[in-house]
Formats: sequence, structure tokens, C-alpha cells
Amino acid sequence: MTSIIASAQANHFLNIPTNQGTQSARPQNLFAVITALMLFLIGVAHLAPAQTETVLHSFNGNDGSYPFSRLIIDSKGNLYGATGGNPVTSTFASIFKLGTTEKLGVLYSQPGTGVCDLCIDNLLRDSQGNLYGSDAAGGEFGNGAIFKLTPSGVFNVLYSFTGGSDGKSPNDGLIADQEGNLYGTAAFGGAFDQGAVFKVTPSGNEQVVYSFTGGSDGGEPWGRLVRDTQGNFYGTTYADGSFHFSFGVAFKLTADGVESVLHSFTGGSDGGHPNGDLILDSQGNLYGTTPAVSRGTHGTVFKITQQGVLTVLHTFSGPDGFDPRSGLLMDASGNLFGTTFSGGASGDGVVYKVTPGGAETVLHSFSGGDGSFPVGGLAFDQRGNLYGTTAYGGISNNGVVFRIAF
Repeated sequence: MTSIIASAQANHFLNIPTNQGTQSARPQNLFAVITALMLFLIGVAHLAPAQTETVLHSFNGNDGSYPFSRLIIDSKGNLYGATGGNPVTSTFASIFKLGTTEKLGVLYSQPGTGVCDLCIDNLLRDSQGNLYGSDAAGGEFGNGAIFKLTPSGVFNVLYSFTGGSDGKSPNDGLIADQEGNLYGTAAFGGAFDQGAVFKVTPSGNEQVVYSFTGGSDGGEPWGRLVRDTQGNFYGTTYADGSFHFSFGVAFKLTADGVESVLHSFTGGSDGGHPNGDLILDSQGNLYGTTPAVSRGTHGTVFKITQQGVLTVLHTFSGPDGFDPRSGLLMDASGNLFGTTFSGGASGDGVVYKVTPGGAETVLHSFSGGDGSFPVGGLAFDQRGNLYGTTAYGGISNNGVVFRIAF
């Protein structure tokens, strides 16, 4: 249909005559027509949507429900993620794989309670195909666990949190070093019960790298850590900081456990309560999001330099998205990609792009059948297509896996 409309518009725009004219005029007129047609088609291509959303899978409850985690993608294009499950409706929590040419496969599941219940965020995959994750309410003591799932489906708990000084509720994804040690954050627990940064060895030994005090250093860390080439960690806390209303901080943590605050959020134009993953560029700049806060913004995309200078790249207004709760992706040109939980044309959330200069474009607005309320972040394939999940929507309102092709 688009090509037919474009052809009709081109004919009207160019006013191509039905008669051929004289032989001597044909080459010049034909060149003018071809040139004008090319310019018109370039304009049409610029105005036409450059991306298409496709639902790759709609969850039905038996294969999982309410996917909250960021997808990860392997070198063959297979997708891995987790669903939360719902003990009220007895729908399954699951860890799944979705291949490029096959249907969704459940790698591990738990009916309604246990390992995954609304708890698994980002998975981590090693070169042997093992998956690692954190479960905020699982483990021996119900205070959270770090687990490993082998390619053959063997599930092992590497460490169970006691809820004391070792941490409680590890509610975000993990990162790994070259030795296979896993690092993450626990929202609560630690020496002051304000959360901690921890390390778990491949053999399952846990060590607290830093305990938050709940003062100016922040409290209740959320979002996956990111690490630079010198071994420093960066992250955010949901609460506390230097301001009275405790809107959280962005922090730097050395390998030796020395913490410094890069920015304390005020809850005003800079946003507050950051709870998504940070990303780090080659110059050491950090990028992240803040969700909608009661007395502040509808959410922001921000940049923080190593000197602690924060720049708000974009402030959401509703139609362009509302309440971003996930982290960001960056392409080779420095463009940022993310999701908002709600807002957009139908209020079901959006996928967006923000340029280095702060110009925002809505790539897709969800409307229910194609997904609703994306919480997890996005993943790139080798062609630059985006993949993600929505917590709700789809055929049975249990969430979807989607692709946005460019």
C-alpha cells in the first residue's frame, strides 16, 4: 500500500504528462523526471516509519507470565530471559530461551512460588552457556539467592542470603570478572540494613564489598552495577543521599570498597529514585534513567561525567513516554535506547531513542495486544534490531517478547 500511495503522490507531484513530446526533448525531460522522483522518494523514506514491532511470543501462564527481566542474546541470535509468575493465579515463573527459528522453550520453571516469583531481573550468560541470576526472595532463608543454571537444565543455588550483614533481597542483575566472580547489589541488609554491594565466588563464597549507611552515601541500591577497565564499580541507590527527601544517589566504588557519591538526586528537574541499570561510555561518562517521582518529573534520561556533572538529556512528558524503569542501550553513534513503563499513544508504554544531543523519538507505542508496560531493558542483535519484553499485554495479558526491526 505504501508503494502504491508513494507512486500516486509522485505522479501528482511531478505532473508527468501522458504525451511523449518531441524526440529531442526526451533525454532532458527524462533526466529531470528521474532526478525529481529520486528526491521525492528520499523525502517519502524520511517521513515513513523506519521500524516495525513484531510480537515474537505471547506468554500464556503455562510457559511463564509477567516477564520483568532484560533479555540477553547469544551469538546465534537466541534470546534468554525470565518471567515472574503469579502465586495468586498459579501461573508459572520461568527461565526461558527463544530461538530464531523455534518456539519458546522453558529452561526452568516454578509454579507460583519459589525461585522466580517476581524476583529475577537480569540474567548473565557465560561462554559455556551457563546462566546466572539473583532471586530476591528465594534461597534457604527466603532472603534472596544467587543461582546458576547449566545448559542441561541443572539448577544450583550458589549462595543464600541470611538477611543480615551479608545482605538481603538481591533484586538486580549480576556482572562477572575474568575469574568468574559475580558482583551485584542487595537492596537491604548489610552492616546498617541499608543495602550492600557483594561479591560471590564461583565456589559460592560471599563477601560484602560495601555496606551503605543510609546517609549521604545512599541507601537501597537498585540497578545492575557497571565496571570500568580499572576495576571501579558504578551504580545507583533508590533512596537517601544529601537531600532531605532522600531521592537516591549515583555512586562510584573502588575495588577496595571506597565509595564516593557522583550525584545526589533532588527529586526536582534532575529526577529521583534511580532504579535502572547504568551504562558507561568509552570516555567514562555514565548514562541512566530516573522514573516518575511524585513532586518532580515524569522521568528523565541523564548523563553524569566522572567529575559528577549531571546533564538531563531528556525529560518525559507523557505522550513521549512516562516512567522509565529500565536501563539504556547505546549504539556506536552514541544514541540511547530504552523503554518507559507507561505513556505513549495508548498509555501502555513506549520504546524510545534519545540522540547525544537530547532529541527524543518514540520508536513504538504499545497498545495492549502488542504488549503493555515494558519494565526490562532492551537488547541489540548483530543487525541493530531491538528486543525486549513487556510485563503485561499480549494474547492473555501475561506479557510478550517483542522485536523492533529497523
